[in-house]
Amino acid sequence: MDWRSERGSMLIEVLFLMVLLMLPLFYLVGTLGRLQAGAYAASASAREAGRAYVTAQDGGAAPDRGSAAANLVFDAHGFDAGEGTVSISCSSVPCLTPGGQIAVTSVVQVAIPLIPDFMAGAVPTSVSMTSSHIESVDAFREG
Repeated sequence: MDWRSERGSMLIEVLFLMVLLMLPLFYLVGTLGRLQAGAYAASASAREAGRAYVTAQDGGAAPDRGSAAANLVFDAHGFDAGEGTVSISCSSVPCLTPGGQIAVTSVVQVAIPLIPDFMAGAVPTSVSMTSSHIESVDAFREG
């Protein structure tokens, strides 16, 4: 048998198998990384929105401070303003009553990359990440 006629075929087979195996692996790592960024963004935005809310000087500026803090966190993790939402509720009226609590819920929609539009009905194209945080208003805050 003449082995010279088989030269180079193993290189092509290995290259083909490497591409076949590595592309799904890279896609999986990228997708999991994006989902992890969404989980971090949801958690951090809820926490920071609550902290910014309770440190506001007056009740009128508190919602804007909370939303601004959450949007900064979303932006830092690579999410647009429309991909994340924050809702804030109070345990007492007015909201910044000393000793009261502020409940913050943050939701981030993480789009799964490279899903074609025609498959939108068959597979989910995004994953919703939700986080909640409760922040206490300082008991010694001026009323």
